[in-house]
Amino acid sequence: MADVDPKQLNVRSRFARERAASLARETGMTMTEVVEEALRAYHPAGKAKPAGRLVRKGKLLVMPSRGGKKITNEQVNALINEMRGTLR
Repeated sequence: MADVDPKQLNVRSRFARERAASLARETGMTMTEVVEEALRAYHPAGKAKPAGRLVRKGKLLVMPSRGGKKITNEQVNALINEMRGTLR
């Protein structure tokens, strides 16, 4: 069997399609070549490293608990509602 490498790219985003076409006209490349070059040059940002006292909790960097008083969501909501009442 022959190795098939079709030069076709389907893009649904109007912006991406128009930008790739514009760059293709400017550079004399095909739209597929423009996208291939862009993908080769793309390097996703690395993960943020914890600094100072910050610790990783899932995708977030947060300050660690100091073992202080725990507060529930209900208590927070009650305090917020109380503050809203005093601001009126």
